[in-house]
Amino acid sequence: MNRFLLVASLLLTGQIHFGSSAFAQGAGPNPAATAFKILFYDNNFSYLEDPCYDGHYLGDCMKLMPVAGGDWGTLDFGGQVRNRYHHEVGMGREGSAATPRFQDTRTDFVLTRLRLYTNWQVNEKFRIYGEGIFADASDDGGLYFPRPIDLNWGDFLNLFVDVKLTDTMTARVGRQELLYGNQRLISPLDWANTRRTFDGARLLYTNGDWEVDTFYTFFVPVIPNELDEPDYNQRFYGMYGSYNGFENFTVQPYYIGYDNHNPGAITSDFSLHTLGIRVFGGTGDWLWELEGGPQFGRQSGLGLDDSAGFATIGLGRKSSTFPGSPTLWFYYDYASGNADGGSFNRFNQLFPLAHKYFGFIDAVQRANIESPNILLTAKPGAKWTLLMWYWHFMANTDDIVPSVGNTPPQHTTGSKDLGDELDVLIKYNIAPRTNVVFGWSHFWRGDKIIGTTDADFLYGQWELNF
Repeated sequence: MNRFLLVASLLLTGQIHFGSSAFAQGAGPNPAATAFKILFYDNNFSYLEDPCYDGHYLGDCMKLMPVAGGDWGTLDFGGQVRNRYHHEVGMGREGSAATPRFQDTRTDFVLTRLRLYTNWQVNEKFRIYGEGIFADASDDGGLYFPRPIDLNWGDFLNLFVDVKLTDTMTARVGRQELLYGNQRLISPLDWANTRRTFDGARLLYTNGDWEVDTFYTFFVPVIPNELDEPDYNQRFYGMYGSYNGFENFTVQPYYIGYDNHNPGAITSDFSLHTLGIRVFGGTGDWLWELEGGPQFGRQSGLGLDDSAGFATIGLGRKSSTFPGSPTLWFYYDYASGNADGGSFNRFNQLFPLAHKYFGFIDAVQRANIESPNILLTAKPGAKWTLLMWYWHFMANTDDIVPSVGNTPPQHTTGSKDLGDELDVLIKYNIAPRTNVVFGWSHFWRGDKIIGTTDADFLYGQWELNF
């Protein structure tokens, strides 16, 4: 029985035991805690080669394994298990995908996800990386109708080769997830049970303070019960740069092109170009961030030119004198909405981490929105993280505000008041590679929303990397 409890504890925490190394004794940060990245192909297990490290965690033995005695490089195996429980009120999806938000709906369900990957670093110039996923959802006894981002019963997230062309340039070809900047426009969308990926090619340039990533890809939509294939009618391409040569701030200019030639109207049959820049940094305890730019092109499905834009302004301050070392941010977010006559003006948010921005209830996209918002983060304890985020949403009265998923019915004239949302999230790190998260969100609907109830979202998640 004691052996069973020990094995169960190891699986839940990912911790075999803490060695007596300097890392474990607190002389420095434990590198096992930061080895796993949002993109698993960026994971870094080089700390295992440090002779001073003698910690042991679940999965360590499957990292940096020599192939043919090291003549053929090293091989990694690993992955992630994640389970998340949802209790949703007024968020739709009860019985049908068409059930709108802000109605009297209640669903309870569990999302499960398994990711497995292998990384073969053949030598300094050649690498092969593959990553698969299995994602499923319970159906609440038939009441919950799963979202498209919930289900994928076995597929590839990444399957590519890296070839180092020069000391500063690497080519990557194949299926690959994309992440740029603060994920406002391009993200693998880790919140989703399925994640987001693309097929194509990239050139990765790094030289001194400059990093430039050029990409030409095709979006890969999820088909739950079949192998996913790229949609060659959806081209996604561009160039994202980053310059770190300034003392107190970083500059990230970019161009993003997105062509969707599937037949349709607003949500398809368009060709868009987004020019943007993100600048962020800080001095002392003060932090700041700016991002924005124009979007232009053609809405062929509507027979109109496209002219839109977005902007984010943020000012933050961190404090080590208060308990929990809180950081307080004041943000103002704007994305254009459509106006009658002339060109089409509603901003297209592209492929963002939509869940992070504009409220965790996902009732708002980065489109036709103005939102002053306040973000507070703190660490009440060594293993605890607290987040509180309050949003006030305003909109162009002549246009709807799209949500993530089906758009709730809205007045398109009269009121600008879409509503307010409060998000509260608490995270506890059980061990360096496993954590639990508990969250609650509430949306107070404004006069622009046609509905009978506000929305509530309660959830809990356990995650283990190995």
